[in-house]
Amino acid sequence: EKVDRFFWNDITYVFPNVLKTGRVVNPDFARTENITVYDLKGVSRSQVTSDTFEMIKVGNAVMSSFPETLHCLLIINAPSWFGLIWSLVKKMIDARTASKIEVFTSAKSGDKRMQELIDKNQIPSDYGGTGPSLATAASGGAFLDDSGRGGNNAMVVLNQLLSTTKRQMEKSHDFELDEGKELMLKVYTRCKSGATVVLSRGGGEKVTEVDVIGDTDDEPYSTTIETIKGPGSFTVKVKARLEPGVFLVLGTTLASN
Repeated sequence: EKVDRFFWNDITYVFPNVLKTGRVVNPDFARTENITVYDLKGVSRSQVTSDTFEMIKVGNAVMSSFPETLHCLLIINAPSWFGLIWSLVKKMIDARTASKIEVFTSAKSGDKRMQELIDKNQIPSDYGGTGPSLATAASGGAFLDDSGRGGNNAMVVLNQLLSTTKRQMEKSHDFELDEGKELMLKVYTRCKSGATVVLSRGGGEKVTEVDVIGDTDDEPYSTTIETIKGPGSFTVKVKARLEPGVFLVLGTTLASN
């Protein structure tokens, strides 16, 4: 019910800031069109629900008021079942918008198309470019502040989505932390039934155990799991309760750390 506010906020506040930042680099910069990339790697058919289609409808209604802001949308790593979903989605969106959407089933073809459209230094290193990685971008470290300098010095070094299912109510992720490194772990979720998150060191030694549960108003709930120091091997495990859910685990450290 709040997705329309997200799209309107993006148009009203984000685009003007993009223009402002662009003029720091190029004083003659006067217009912006966005190239959006959706990477569907790891997305399962069960994650596409009625809420997904409702969000597409709302987003299309908002974007129809600003038809020239989208240059193109690239959907990469589309799974085999996506063809059916795409045939339904095309019927729900404006024909002009649909003509700007390109679907690629392989990472190689998707990366190639990105490099045809986007300067290599603007493509994340995860996709063959020389730009900041997705982790750096997620932390805000990849963007300029008003003075044209980098802003946020917090760096996302762990970004893991753990999606539980009715058949698999537990999901875990292993990671390494080097000597002298310090990492703050947080978990985000909208899952109403909640979960227990357990952080352990290599060998099974429990570091901490916290309960997380989504708020009633659908705002993403977040809580700090723990701040840990390296070196060591660690495992973060999510144990869903009554219902499966999606849990995003982020680990941040200072860029100078």
